[in-house]
Amino acid sequence: MAMIRKLFLVGGMLLGTTLAFAQPDFNGLWFPAGFDRDAPRLEPGHRDMPWNEQAQKLADAYVAAFDITDEPGGFCVKPGLPRSIWGAPFPVEIVQTDGFINMLWEGYFQYRKIYLEGHPRPEPILHTGMGYSVGHFEGDTLVIETSYLREYPYMRRAANTDDATVVERWNIVTAANSEGVEQKYLTNEMYLTDEKLYTEPVRIVGTLRYSPDTPILEYSCSEQIYDEHLQEKGIQPPDFSTLE
Repeated sequence: MAMIRKLFLVGGMLLGTTLAFAQPDFNGLWFPAGFDRDAPRLEPGHRDMPWNEQAQKLADAYVAAFDITDEPGGFCVKPGLPRSIWGAPFPVEIVQTDGFINMLWEGYFQYRKIYLEGHPRPEPILHTGMGYSVGHFEGDTLVIETSYLREYPYMRRAANTDDATVVERWNIVTAANSEGVEQKYLTNEMYLTDEKLYTEPVRIVGTLRYSPDTPILEYSCSEQIYDEHLQEKGIQPPDFSTLE
């Protein structure tokens, strides 16, 4: 009996070790799946922002004065979290290790690091566009809590103050497309909490399709703005195509 108990104990330890490392694999290149008819659909998020009374006045004044040419992205203002998840038609690359997850967006060349619990990590210092993110697994779900977000006051695009926090839940879902071929997706359910602006957490959802053949390309934004500046001053950059 002692030998049997020992075998069960060793077997249980091995099983526990296997389960501990049986985490979803988010590695690879992903692309927003908003127009993919075969993608899994989450319950829709907020369409109308639940502004509190003071924030509603600010939002109304902002929208009334806003013109499409005032869109911050047109001036290379990085959207940051939560706006970067996952709508713009640019791929994102995810690199996952035991201790952290790195993300690189093609759009605006944004970078994000998610520290996984149980591993060494630095203390947060500055508020940034992507904030300070710590994740842990609840079964097959990656739960990420983010704080230290930099203020984003542009109120047509899910604004936030520097008191905001975000909680995300990531899941890998496999679904067959119309041709019966299985396709891997990453779903994200996100809640933005900011009591200075909203009466309740703002729900934002998104889905990415695994797309290993969609590489990250060089994103150009500020160069165009600088070229326009030179044109306004009548300065013409040299044309290197004339060189032999």
